[in-house]
Amino acid sequence: MDPIQTKVDVPSKLIFLAMVFITCLIAANLVASKLFSIDGFSMTSGIVIYPLTFLILDSITECWGKPVARKIILVGLLANILFVLLLQLAIHLPAAPFWKGQEAYATVLGAMPRVVLASLCGYAISQTLDVTIFVGLKKRTQGRMLWLRSLLSTAISQLADSTVFMFVGFAGVLPVTAILTTIGTEYVLKFSYAVIGVPLIYLIVRWIRGSKKIRVEPLTDLD
Repeated sequence: MDPIQTKVDVPSKLIFLAMVFITCLIAANLVASKLFSIDGFSMTSGIVIYPLTFLILDSITECWGKPVARKIILVGLLANILFVLLLQLAIHLPAAPFWKGQEAYATVLGAMPRVVLASLCGYAISQTLDVTIFVGLKKRTQGRMLWLRSLLSTAISQLADSTVFMFVGFAGVLPVTAILTTIGTEYVLKFSYAVIGVPLIYLIVRWIRGSKKIRVEPLTDLD
């Protein structure tokens, strides 16, 4: 074996969670163009999927530490950018003469550049904030009260995500009151997700560590 080479043993459960994280992230952006309404309030369909990414990221941070979580965030950002570029490539390919779906295809899949930028900014800021708050609370609570760390970090970072996305994407286009109303409406649903997700993060962390509650050490080789 080459003495220069080093072996990095990346757990299969981490790879699986990273896959789910990136899948949810891309799926949320893909379905976001569809709006749905509940009791007169309209929201993007991505709001149903995107909050799951915070839950998964908190689980990864809890078991493998901040450096690994930050790398997952970076990979997710790069995956998002690549996804957008590939979509644009597909949209701009010359349509076959007999295919009549080009306009609808471009409308559904071709988001405006400003909205894409807003989405990427919201993602990078909110996910980084989520990890930072989670780790900070873990130190203060000495590794206890996982429910509190997950709830607070997700609740605060989700508010940051909605705020950044709406102001970057729609400031100057929509009235400030409309932007604030949309932020408030979406945040109610996002906060509900944070509360509902508390039991689920315990299940994920238990699954990662195994039934014997083996401690999972951070992957310092990936720092």
